Amino acid sequence: MGRLIYCIGEKAKLPYYFASTGTRVYTMEELCYYLYHNIETLREDLADDQLIFWIRDELKMPERADYLEQIKRKEAGIKDFVVAVFCSTDYYSKEEIEQLVAEIDAYFSLPPVARKKRHADAFLRCGNTHEAMSDYRSLIDDREFSQLTDAQQGQVYHNLAVLQARDGLFRNASNYFLRAYEKSGEKESLCQYLYALKLGGMDAQLNKELNRFIKETDVMRRMENQFYFIEENREYSPEYGSVLRLMELKDREDLEEDFWWLFDETISRLKKAYRS
Repeated sequence: MGRLIYCIGEKAKLPYYFASTGTRVYTMEELCYYLYHNIETLREDLADDQLIFWIRDELKMPERADYLEQIKRKEAGIKDFVVAVFCSTDYYSKEEIEQLVAEIDAYFSLPPVARKKRHADAFLRCGNTHEAMSDYRSLIDDREFSQLTDAQQGQVYHNLAVLQARDGLFRNASNYFLRAYEKSGEKESLCQYLYALKLGGMDAQLNKELNRFIKETDVMRRMENQFYFIEENREYSPEYGSVLRLMELKDREDLEEDFWWLFDETISRLKKAYRS
């Protein structure tokens, strides 16, 4: 959950799993903490009755489950359901619950396109990159996307670019980073745009853009320092040394067993580093 939570109630043998964020909770306190910090996903998190069943069967709280079922039947709404859950434990104070209710009201009073952005941001924050990318793409195609501020639009383009870069799609990523910079003026987006050009092997375009943004001295200095650091330190990388050794072994007439062992080992390390 990202934080040590003191629990005094029953602990479930089987956790409740929130598919939207990939989070598992074992206690009522953990459930409250999750709901408190994920108001953007409340609609899908509370859409069915599985949570009520879990509270009844795993947390051994049949009375609270009955009360939550009544709220669902009356279609009282998400806010009443959440408050009823929070009243099952003393983990949050009355003032904190009131603050949460105000935040829920504020969130659902936002324009749909603004809620959609926060929804995508929540997926990205929780590491659900597939859903985040789907939401960001849908958001950009939304005809109401222009209702967001330039800064918000820039954030959408930047986050989508990051996701594209993680998949090795540096040409797509560079396009989105540039659009992010043009919208928000954030130097971070400009830096990442230039990095994406370099990583994507688009050297001619990179040189052109370096000349265009030559007056952005802080960005240029950061680029220069980063490239210098990479060049100076790559020879100390175990992966770099392994690749050099593989090149030596490859040139032999008969590939030795050492080559294939080192090849598999290097690939495994590279995969692990990429996924971390």
